[in-house]
Amino acid sequence: MLRSLFYDVRAWLVLRRRRWKMYWLLREKGDVPFFAILSVPFIVIGLIFYFAYSARSTIDGSRIDAAKIRAREIRCLAENIYFEARGETLQGQYAVAEVTMNRLASPYFPDTICEVVHDTRWDPLRQRLVAHFSWTAFKLRLESGSPAWKQAMDVATTVYHGYYEPVVPDALFYHATSVQPYWASSKKVVARIGNHIFYR
Repeated sequence: MLRSLFYDVRAWLVLRRRRWKMYWLLREKGDVPFFAILSVPFIVIGLIFYFAYSARSTIDGSRIDAAKIRAREIRCLAENIYFEARGETLQGQYAVAEVTMNRLASPYFPDTICEVVHDTRWDPLRQRLVAHFSWTAFKLRLESGSPAWKQAMDVATTVYHGYYEPVVPDALFYHATSVQPYWASSKKVVARIGNHIFYR
């Protein structure tokens, strides 16, 4: 055991001596090759640190971007719940949020929650673009500290992450009971919750 350790140490010393001897031989021929070989370990270590740091910053950046996108999407969903159903029961608020998410899953609507919420359609009767959710056409005031807003954020977060039982499965449309839109007769009623009728 000691003998093998002795041979290992001796071999290491011989290799070390030969390496330094090569450095000095190269140095005699000029300083450029000597310093070029001497700088190789520093360049390798520098490259390792550079790639490790750049990879980490990319991963952290993508996490930050994903978190910002998720927060923006939940906020858009909460705004829709707040302005469309803040006076409704909790079940009515879940139903409005579910319609928004059903539209997101449908190929006939935009690909993000914010785009779904702020989407417009051509109204042949008015001969102009009309917002799907009427509140988006007006500059309404949001009371962000109110209990209604906090509840809308809770409902939006729950629905966004899918931690709820579907209330209006496959529903893509709804309207208040106080109005009778022209398109209602062409849709199938899914449920009537509070002051809203939901259709597929």
